[in-house]
Amino acid sequence: MSAYVRNDDTEALLEISRASCKDAKSDTVGHGVSMADSFGDGIDSRASFRQRTEQLACHFGTLALDVVASALFWYVLCFLSIPELVFWGFLGSLFLSMVAYRLYRARTPACDAVEIPYTCGYVSNNDKKMFLVATVHISPRAPKDVEAVIDKTVPDITMIELDNERLDRMRDVEDGEAQEPDAKDLQPIGITLADGDNSTILAQRALWNAERHGDTISGDIVFDESNPYGMDKYIDSWDGKIALMCGGSPNGEFAPCALKAFNAARVGAEAVFIINKDSKLPLDRIGGGSLMGDLRVAFNTCSCGFPPIPVMLVPNEEGEKMRKLCRSGTDAGTAHAEMDVLADDFPRRTLRVRLCQACALMFSGIGILYGIIQCFQVEVGAEFLAAETAALARNIPCACIDVDLNRFWSRLGLAVIPHPWNILMSLLSWLAFPRVCFQFLFPPRGNVDVLGSMVLHAISFPFCTWVAFIFAGFCSSFITNHLLELFGFGIEQAGESTGVVAKEDRQVVQTWIMFAIEMYLLPQVYDAVAASRDEAMYLSILKQNRGHRSVVVVGAGHANGILQRARSRGL
Repeated sequence: MSAYVRNDDTEALLEISRASCKDAKSDTVGHGVSMADSFGDGIDSRASFRQRTEQLACHFGTLALDVVASALFWYVLCFLSIPELVFWGFLGSLFLSMVAYRLYRARTPACDAVEIPYTCGYVSNNDKKMFLVATVHISPRAPKDVEAVIDKTVPDITMIELDNERLDRMRDVEDGEAQEPDAKDLQPIGITLADGDNSTILAQRALWNAERHGDTISGDIVFDESNPYGMDKYIDSWDGKIALMCGGSPNGEFAPCALKAFNAARVGAEAVFIINKDSKLPLDRIGGGSLMGDLRVAFNTCSCGFPPIPVMLVPNEEGEKMRKLCRSGTDAGTAHAEMDVLADDFPRRTLRVRLCQACALMFSGIGILYGIIQCFQVEVGAEFLAAETAALARNIPCACIDVDLNRFWSRLGLAVIPHPWNILMSLLSWLAFPRVCFQFLFPPRGNVDVLGSMVLHAISFPFCTWVAFIFAGFCSSFITNHLLELFGFGIEQAGESTGVVAKEDRQVVQTWIMFAIEMYLLPQVYDAVAASRDEAMYLSILKQNRGHRSVVVVGAGHANGILQRARSRGL
């Protein structure tokens, strides 16, 4: 997969060109802004111009080298007749050279100050040090490497290749004490009693509450004794009121908070307060169920969207107090609540979006790959939980730096659209293939040896993991190959019906169509799945990194992209 990396030099060339045009425009139509104001003093502007000129020349030189190397590479590979003895002799020499080079790398560690595993990278820039652990998500070795690096480097912060939503899904609190949510992530609610007594409580939010962020919601709190769990349809109107109800259901029936919110909204409730069963509030947002659970809610409510009103999970003690006040049935026992709905960057998606993403996940092969691996009970992503556990044990923060699933699918959707810019980027990526392939086989000094790291991780696989990985890879490739064949067949049939393609050329045309689709999609998919996420994670590292030492845990495919950005652009 690393062979299909987007040509970062070309991206930088285009970025410099855009920046130069922007600077030139502001210099000519500055509306009274002088050149010194635009560029600083004269010395800085000349230095900046020289630096840009040198970078531009370097990138053009790299592009010219890619063109020459690519022409030679594809000519030898496709057109030159090579004797079998020479071919196997070359492969043997190449293999021995790769082994010898890696033995040399292993004897000359990347970091002299701290001994780190071979699978790790190191960058020192701007008086900051970053230790990057390159992992394979199903490898038993990965958590050990993470723990070893954190133990030896004693970082100020640990960062992992997850977003908050995926980390919440992976957390397992059954084997230990449940973590408490941060107060800044909770919704403050002002409670006013009839006697004028005021108090503020903190409640956990539902995923969809931020759909109404900025709204002020207030109303008297009501509790229906005949429908304490909010599972049945209400008879009385609750216009302008806030519905209080118990969490869960009496006998384990299906009773998600989204269904309760829909039921309360039908009778005019402004919001729903659910009494938490436990003494501590959950760490995660509430309302996030399985896809099948969301389908059941949609079937019962005839809606594929979010509930129209916010839901709050209030602490058990405060909830029971409000319940007793509502039971009294007197004006003196009424309670009034008011809150300003907070904004929330926690990812959320409606059922419609979830269905589209689930289909894309399955037909892309990713869902099948990980689904089969999990069926074999292979632990995936254990290194991230190991990093969080090690960080908590040392009282250092553990931050998520990856994009959420919504942004991931958005990037992927934009990348596969065959417009001229994407086609140009695919062409430039294939021109860079020989250079990138050489760097993959013989990684430069300072880069993580992705191939060698994958071999070391693969050696640690137990037999069950090997079986799961091979079987999952076969099934996922079977789906994607037949999907591509379906596209090729459809295009060929359209050409045949218009007379452009002869019937006897059907098989050849389908083969070439599939080849063209693969040549276009491979670089674009890699850019969306890996290269663009490298940039997003690097920017997140800059934002999160406030100390002098940091440990970053990412997949091996992201390691060198992040390291190169950290070296060239700083930490």
